Amino acid sequence: MTNFQELINKSIKELRKRTGLSQEKFSEKCGLSTDGYRNIEHNRYTPKAATIDKICSTFNITPIDLLQYAYPNNSKTDIAEKRLIGLNDKQLDLVMDFIALVKRV
Repeated sequence: MTNFQELINKSIKELRKRTGLSQEKFSEKCGLSTDGYRNIEHNRYTPKAATIDKICSTFNITPIDLLQYAYPNNSKTDIAEKRLIGLNDKQLDLVMDFIALVKRV
């Protein structure tokens, strides 16, 4: 397996961990088979572009954003980001309103 394949698979696995989803829930949410998803995590399969697009679309991130998950960081900003992943637009609007309120204080 090439380094690029490992990077993609590691990124997807880290995204799943950051969202707090099991392999089953993550694959279901992304419209993937659980077995297929497990093969990605165990580096037995490298996802096609369409699969990467499904994952990115599900979590409202770009493929470049996805690749950054391979290098986890534990700064407070990164921890906050982990908690924002997967929120819908209404939830994100509430978070943004709260941030604006906190910045005024």
